[in-house]
Amino acid sequence: SFSSRLNVKRLCFFFRRRLSSDYSIHKGSGYQSIGSFHSENVENLMKQSSEKYVLPTLPFETMVGDDVESPPFMLDKKNWTFLNHGAFGGSLRCTYTRAEEWRRYLEAQPLRFFDRDLLPHLVYSARRLADFVKADRHGIALLPNVTTGLNAVLAGYTREYQHPKTSKILLWDISYGSVKKMARTYCKNVIEIPFQSEYACMVREGVKERESNLAIEDEDMFLTALEDTLTSVSSDNDANWENTLFLMDHTTSNTALNLPINRLSRRAKEAGMITVVDGAHGLFAQDIDFSKTLDASVIDIYISNGHKWLCCPRGVAFMYCPRKELRETILRQPAVISHGVDDGYLSRFLWDGCRDYAAQLSLPVALDYWERADPSLMRTWMNSKLVDGIRIIAEHWYPQYADDDECWAGNVTLGSMSLHSPMALVKLPPAICGSLLRSKKTSTDAKRIQDFLYNNNIEAPIKCINGVLFVRLSCHIHNDLKEFDRLAKAVLEYSE
Repeated sequence: SFSSRLNVKRLCFFFRRRLSSDYSIHKGSGYQSIGSFHSENVENLMKQSSEKYVLPTLPFETMVGDDVESPPFMLDKKNWTFLNHGAFGGSLRCTYTRAEEWRRYLEAQPLRFFDRDLLPHLVYSARRLADFVKADRHGIALLPNVTTGLNAVLAGYTREYQHPKTSKILLWDISYGSVKKMARTYCKNVIEIPFQSEYACMVREGVKERESNLAIEDEDMFLTALEDTLTSVSSDNDANWENTLFLMDHTTSNTALNLPINRLSRRAKEAGMITVVDGAHGLFAQDIDFSKTLDASVIDIYISNGHKWLCCPRGVAFMYCPRKELRETILRQPAVISHGVDDGYLSRFLWDGCRDYAAQLSLPVALDYWERADPSLMRTWMNSKLVDGIRIIAEHWYPQYADDDECWAGNVTLGSMSLHSPMALVKLPPAICGSLLRSKKTSTDAKRIQDFLYNNNIEAPIKCINGVLFVRLSCHIHNDLKEFDRLAKAVLEYSE
């Protein structure tokens, strides 16, 4: 009968799952990993203690480390002033070399690569990354990019919370543009915190032309904006914030502001929300340490890219979710469903089809590089260089404020330097920056200036914030002060 055949199929599925996940199974006695890959069970490899875990052997001779005389980055700094690292990153030479080695190894014998080498080495990358950010390995998943992770989160949220009165997403008007589009695609009830439109216009006392100054002086403004939104929406609609998905950036793209994600998450958890951090600019740029600096008890999901500030080739990111119940509900399905969907959290995200995994395989080389250099020291260097660079620009554009960085917020930069690192928004010279109420600028004006800079071999994005034009500066270890000076002079040429 049909029911009998169905029961037989269910039994076969049950025993296949048991065989694929059995801890005692020995290599060669049956398929251990997802699908029909001839490698060990990735969930078991991820769970093994450091004492029991055996590092996979690199299956080829490597050239990484042999090019010590070459610059660590591959950027064409002879011909370009590159102050836009935050956009799409810039690969370290060593990570690019390792990725190319993996690609050559793949093409020499594709089945050997996919069937036997790929998954164990991806697990090694995931384990190394978990250790780097001091995270519980059970909660780490590798991704190709943050966009993939956010799609999985938003699809899972709307799947689990489908009721129109309880399903809603809270985010910021300064959130990344594609994230807003994702949210509105997946959920009908999206609420924006009007930070840029209302709170970024707050100015310091004593500024003569109040309407021409945007100033964000401290992180309390973000808490105020959140609290005011919760109060106003609740009073208007009798809103219940329980199980609301709260999306926040670690560092915003358009305004280059570092949000106080721990404080915001604590307040959101008090209201019963699910907290998700879009950390596209987080990894390496900020101190990502889930045992100290980031509070994993209030941050439910954190997603970050490896190609930006960590300087891997494009195609590697991670998602950390310390809560098992969320891993088995909202994150039960990846954005692309494939062989590993039923085999565990890491497995369901690790393989999403036949594609280029070289960036993820190069991750350990990037971590080796930065661990030798000391990430904390590198961040301090980048932030200090950013301040020095802004001071040089201020000497050209706003000499009255150049030596007093405590007065920069609203006069030179969008926010105080405590909120900017290693990116910052610097207001263009008075002749071309525009103002809040008079001579407001548009994105067309911003594009025109950015095109002018590009045609002069300067890569730096121009942002229009409430009618005022800023240049967004990114400072990595490859940047030098001459680049800031070159930018400042070029903008003055345009303004003339």
